[in-house]
Amino acid sequence: MGSYTDKIKPSDYGVHTYLENLMKKNYQIPTFQREVVWDRDQVKGLWDSIYKFYPLGSILVWKTDIKLQNHRSIGGHIIAEEDNRTEFQYILDGQQRTTSLLTSLYGGKIEGKGNFDPTLYFDLTVEDEDEVDDDSYKKRFLFWDEIDDRGGTFKPNMGKMKRYGEGLIVKLQDIRQDFGHIERKLQEGAYSDYDHPMRARLRQIRDVLDNYRISFIE
Repeated sequence: MGSYTDKIKPSDYGVHTYLENLMKKNYQIPTFQREVVWDRDQVKGLWDSIYKFYPLGSILVWKTDIKLQNHRSIGGHIIAEEDNRTEFQYILDGQQRTTSLLTSLYGGKIEGKGNFDPTLYFDLTVEDEDEVDDDSYKKRFLFWDEIDDRGGTFKPNMGKMKRYGEGLIVKLQDIRQDFGHIERKLQEGAYSDYDHPMRARLRQIRDVLDNYRISFIE
């Protein structure tokens, strides 16, 4: 008979593998978890850590045959349904990060934020900085309300809206799903040089989305 420690093991999954499993309802979040407190700068800071390949804290998952009360949805996405499964995977620590990652890529709805769109965008024009207190991530990662110039009536966003139209501000999820189209738009525009910083950053964030792995304790 194995010891209790044999039942707990570290593992890791790619960001998209984890989120796809979540959307397939393979994880549950018990209702005793505290409510998510969503903060745009914290979400951007999370993605800045991922962008720099810094490690995030492990997500703690409990595998059990015990059925608990759980949240039916997070970030506006249904993640639970009545079924006859015999094993459950409960996220005991990591709901905040999970919600931030899920809504950044798949959109959704944030409690108390009305019609706010939590989908995250990436500005290819923002240069990388090496300073310890670097806060360039606040400009590198953007939400739609920081881009939309409301038909040219909101001047603070007009520059970003122009960059969005030129393909220099792109949705994170599109980078992974439609990388070729985004790169061609840059290549056929003013960025024909393969080594141009804009195209290099596009490849960098694509590699991050493809290769970053999240640690789990299961």
